[in-house]
Amino acid sequence: MNSNAVAIQKCLECDKKLTGRLDKKFCDDYCRNSYNNKVKRISEQGIISVNSKIRKNRTILKTLCPSGKATVRKEVMVAMGYDFNYFSSIYHTKRGVYYLCYEFGFCAIHERNIEKALIIQRQEYMTTYNPWSYAK
Repeated sequence: MNSNAVAIQKCLECDKKLTGRLDKKFCDDYCRNSYNNKVKRISEQGIISVNSKIRKNRTILKTLCPSGKATVRKEVMVAMGYDFNYFSSIYHTKRGVYYLCYEFGFCAIHERNIEKALIIQRQEYMTTYNPWSYAK
């Protein structure tokens, strides 16, 4: 093969023959965006899945707490599909720990041996949190 010969390049997305610069990878912006979106979807599938669960939990909390504060039985949350393993942040108080899904959260409580959740909407004073203050 002649050293001056150029290998024919093809678009990574649609396989069309590329013309122009030697380092060109895509035939147009549409193919470049489409390819990069596919790669991103694959590599960030775990993040997308977790974020979806947190959003679902937020929707459940918002539905159960239309006025900013409410108490519901744990079983109601479970029946609606709440997944207690997923939350976006935590907030410690003297009463307990609030598990927040964006701006809505809950604190696990017991009333007369019944597991319940005190659901709240995040307040301004809850914006600062120092996890090292709880380190031992």
